[in-house]
Amino acid sequence: MLSGYTRLTILTKFLILLANFGLVVATTRIWGSDGRGEIALVIANVSIITIFSNIFCGSTIAYHTPRIQRNFLSVLSLTGALVISLCGALIFSLLFGFRNFLPLFLIAFLLSLTTSASSHWLGGNKIRHYNLLSLLNPMLILISLLVFYSVFRITSLNVVYLAYYSGIFIALILSIIILARQEAFRIPKLNFTAAKSVLKYGINNEFNYLIQFLNYRISYYFIAELSGIAKLGIFSVAIAISEAVWIISRSMSAIHFANVINSGDRIKIRKETVLLAKQSLLISSIVMILPVLLPEPVYRFVFGEEFGSVKILILYMFPGIVAISASNLFGHYFAGSGKLKILTNKSLIGLGATIILLPLLIKKYQLTGVCITLNVSYILSSVYLWLIFRKEKDHVT
Repeated sequence: MLSGYTRLTILTKFLILLANFGLVVATTRIWGSDGRGEIALVIANVSIITIFSNIFCGSTIAYHTPRIQRNFLSVLSLTGALVISLCGALIFSLLFGFRNFLPLFLIAFLLSLTTSASSHWLGGNKIRHYNLLSLLNPMLILISLLVFYSVFRITSLNVVYLAYYSGIFIALILSIIILARQEAFRIPKLNFTAAKSVLKYGINNEFNYLIQFLNYRISYYFIAELSGIAKLGIFSVAIAISEAVWIISRSMSAIHFANVINSGDRIKIRKETVLLAKQSLLISSIVMILPVLLPEPVYRFVFGEEFGSVKILILYMFPGIVAISASNLFGHYFAGSGKLKILTNKSLIGLGATIILLPLLIKKYQLTGVCITLNVSYILSSVYLWLIFRKEKDHVT
């Protein structure tokens, strides 16, 4: 049976899914595959920037919340997020002809700060606050987009970025108010030992996330370059629907990660990991069948005539998506145990397969080739995690 917190988190993630689905539908219906492709590329760049910002704002905050004073972690997060978001936005805007500097900077910076707040609550096992902030971001972004487009009649593509600024900023203000009520903000004393610990964990963990993200999203850059921005728009919709099934494993993983870092009973935690992985695999497989069963006309009706091929792309990605659904639990077990090298190796295996296969298969099979590549990458990396987890069993007493 799933725990109460896990069920609550899954419900929250489902609502997040609906909000994100609403964003996808709105952007495809209004701006078509070209507009959707450009948005997907900008958000992919933002995601890379936030991975570097999360050296100071991500899982390292959750890991250190039981160990280091909150105000120190908050100041460190703010400083790191500002510097890295600014530098990242400059680099990516220069790479693309100094376009989109403002959305790259503001979205990355605001997201990093909300990640810091939610990571603090996750590390402190305050799951309700964690779920609340996780839900507020996409919900407020969607509401802002609908208001700006429908009420204020702003129809340019920039309204999407304006909605991101507004929605994330409101969520951030609410999180700051809640944090301030729990504990007053004060300027902390410098603690180089604590800063070194946060930085070390953050670098190791986010290096893994960077490799993992590249494994998940490097295909976007290949598609944009070799097949065009419209094809990327279509593929990004298939990815959004397919990866929606990960709300199950990510919900379980978030709770499990908090349990791992707050528990000293390794045997119990390992048994919980196996049980949750099996549950995630079964539930995710069942849920994944639903979009496969929908007829193509439904996709055309919802997203537009250009998106009829989304169904077949989802079907092709089925094996890899459900493999990740199970391996996410093993990954968070190792992350919570501080064994980040294992996660780095896993991500390198997946990325290596992607880099080798993607240029070959995308030229011959187009988007189908991308799906085949992702399947191989996801399954190989998932099998590696499972084998390491099994091997570790012999050393746990």
